[in-house]
Amino acid sequence: MILMNTTAEQTTAAEPRSHVRRIAFAAIAVPALMVGLALPANAAELTPIAEALDTTVAATLSSLGAALDALGLAA
Repeated sequence: MILMNTTAEQTTAAEPRSHVRRIAFAAIAVPALMVGLALPANAAELTPIAEALDTTVAATLSSLGAALDALGLAA
């Protein structure tokens, strides 16, 4: 009986992390897909997109790290 309760608690604890991972993946995958679709473009056209993607990824990771720290979870 104790084993079942522990398993249920572990499953419940893993659900928020899964949700955070999905959000992080979407935040990175969508702009990366846009860059991938623009591959036939030359470097001058891709530079602003790459800079925006870099800024977006850095801001997203910073926000996720802060949110996980606020929740008391290791980033």
